[in-house]
Amino acid sequence: MLAYFPQIYQGELFYSVLARYHRHMGAPSPIQSMEALFGRRLVTMSVDLPGYLQVLADRLPVGFGWTAERFIDELTLLPYYTAFQPASVRRRARQTMLQGKTDGLLIRLGIAAFPAGRVTRLRFCSLCLKQMWEQCGEYYWRRDHQLPSALVCPEHGCPLQASAVSMTSLSRHIPVAADDKSCPWNAPALMLSSASLVLSDLQRLARASRTLLENPGQSRSRSEWTRHYRQGVHLAGLAYSVKRFDQQRLQEKFREHHRDILARWPELMAGLVFRGDWLPAMVRKHRKAFHPLQHILLQDFIDHQSPTAKPFGAGPWPCLNPLARHRGRELISTFEMHRNHSHQVGVFTCRCGYMYTRSYFPDRGDVGFPRFHSYGPMLLPALRKMISDGVSLRGIGHRLQLDPKTVVKLATDLGVPVVRKGGLDRKQPGSSTIAFERVISPRMKNRKARKASTPLLDWPSVDRETRHNIQSAAQRLRTFEPPVRITVARLERQIWSRGWLSKRASKLPAAMACLSGVVESVEQFQRRRAGWVIQQMDKFGEPLQVWRILRRAGLTSRHEDVVASVLAEFLGGVYRSVV
Repeated sequence: MLAYFPQIYQGELFYSVLARYHRHMGAPSPIQSMEALFGRRLVTMSVDLPGYLQVLADRLPVGFGWTAERFIDELTLLPYYTAFQPASVRRRARQTMLQGKTDGLLIRLGIAAFPAGRVTRLRFCSLCLKQMWEQCGEYYWRRDHQLPSALVCPEHGCPLQASAVSMTSLSRHIPVAADDKSCPWNAPALMLSSASLVLSDLQRLARASRTLLENPGQSRSRSEWTRHYRQGVHLAGLAYSVKRFDQQRLQEKFREHHRDILARWPELMAGLVFRGDWLPAMVRKHRKAFHPLQHILLQDFIDHQSPTAKPFGAGPWPCLNPLARHRGRELISTFEMHRNHSHQVGVFTCRCGYMYTRSYFPDRGDVGFPRFHSYGPMLLPALRKMISDGVSLRGIGHRLQLDPKTVVKLATDLGVPVVRKGGLDRKQPGSSTIAFERVISPRMKNRKARKASTPLLDWPSVDRETRHNIQSAAQRLRTFEPPVRITVARLERQIWSRGWLSKRASKLPAAMACLSGVVESVEQFQRRRAGWVIQQMDKFGEPLQVWRILRRAGLTSRHEDVVASVLAEFLGGVYRSVV
């Protein structure tokens, strides 16, 4: 049992407490202090992740009020390192610090390979030292100054200074206290720039790091972090769908947001390239641990993005199932989003199984009406009951709020027999089939009569106009970024509707000749897309390597010859993008 242990100051580092104990006791050798504290002669003086904390806690004076768990939470950097780790990793790391050595703990946390993974030279703030002397009468090492993501003091915003205490050159068994010798007034600053904007950005990150250290929050699994970042990027308007992202715009906006501070950590960037592609990997599926600095930078970026307008509202959204008693109640809390050519589609699914979609057209800002997608398990029993009750096909369609033909398709898919009749006969009660009614209404007769009296079109004029429209649409499609392949279907969607040209091909010879000249084959589009990717990479100073171009262009190793050819043309000044 220890007879004395120093008072622990607010925000102090555990290493600092041991160093002050050794200085206060005046022991001739640190080995004697370590033996008194831990009952063993050689204990590694880890700055961030000390071990044998339970042994020390058991030796504290009676009534001191500190436990080993409190040591971990308030004096070490473990909360910072494990803030983005699963609960199982947190528990194992804490157990290691409580009971034994912590050598190799960063490796088990998965962040040891990061070059700026930990601080090797203790840091201090001269303004904080002045306050310490006035309030405590001595200096000590602050915990939040030793975070890899803190280059300035969270309190004062001034650059931190590098002390004379290097953890790589001094013995690992000798704690060094903060004093005038270890913290000289002329110690070099971690950064030379004094621009107020840079210091303000770095202070914001330093405060976020300190908040993470003091309150790491609830643990999340890697899949939960994946969903968290995907949602943030999606709300920032940088995603095509919930699983596909506009990586180029994301990286451009990220570099622009952190343009003044990314250079402070060369371990993160190589020019304009993210070392190890860590940013794209963080918004994909998390397969490994990332350093807290990377998480802090990405979260700061997402927090400062203006959320895009929510076309379908903030939610929850109503269930539109006509067969459910809860119809109209807002029971749908989430929805999925995917892209369909020029518009986005939201898919809403209720717990009853009913699913409907709504389209959003960004260029017009319009939101389409709900469209039925599937009924779920409630449809089959309801369909059988209506059949047994003798409800007609139109009556069933009215009850389900569907077109009669859609009812026939659903019934066929569910194995319910369908009898097609040409007259107006009603289905007899008790029958197990649906009678398909075919009625020629007066409106249909009038439509046929008007169609017969319509004069013939001037097809040569239509041919010329169609050829001009094809040329204009192809020219417009070539300006899209990222490039899109020019196909017959895409041209038809730009001008008319799908199938319009194919139905009139025999009457439009000039238009069809023009069409064959502008439509791209797969190989032609691959070359054009590879050329565009090369131009973009050259614009932002990225290395023009074939494997990088293949990945950015969405091609495989089978297309190496195509990319190499386009790259050779570009470097030789031969390649020109066709607009």
